[in-house]
Amino acid sequence: MRHTRFVVVKMRELLKTALFAVLGVIIVVGLITFFLRMGDGESAGLYRDGTYEAELPLGQGTASVSVEIKDGRIADVTVTDDAETVSVMYPMVEDAAEEVAQQVVQNQSVENITVADTHTYSAQAVLDAVSACLEDAAK
Repeated sequence: MRHTRFVVVKMRELLKTALFAVLGVIIVVGLITFFLRMGDGESAGLYRDGTYEAELPLGQGTASVSVEIKDGRIADVTVTDDAETVSVMYPMVEDAAEEVAQQVVQNQSVENITVADTHTYSAQAVLDAVSACLEDAAK
C-alpha cells in the first residue's frame, strides 16, 4: 500500500538557502564585471592622449612644461623657454628637468622621483608643473 509522504521544509532553512544562493550569484557577477573592467583599464592607460602644458614660474618669467601622452601612457616630458632664460639664469632647472623627465617617463608617475641634492627645489618646481599636466590628462 502506498502512503502519501509529506515533505516538511522549515521556513528558516528555506530562507538561509535562498539567501546564500542570491549572495553567490551577486559575488559571481561582481567578480566577472570586476575582471572585465580591469582588462579595459590596463589597455586604455591612465591618461587621455594628447600634449598637455603648464607654466613653470621662474623669477621674473616663466617656462613651459609639456607632457605628451600616447596610448594612455606618458611618452615625453619637456621644458621649453622662448627667451632662453632657463639655460642662462637657471641652469639647475634645466638639469633637474632632464632628470625628472627621464624618471617620470620611466615610472609613469610623479611618485618616487629622486634627484641630486643640488636640484631639490628646481626638481620640485618641475614636478609640480608635470603634476598639473597629468591632472589635466587624467581620465
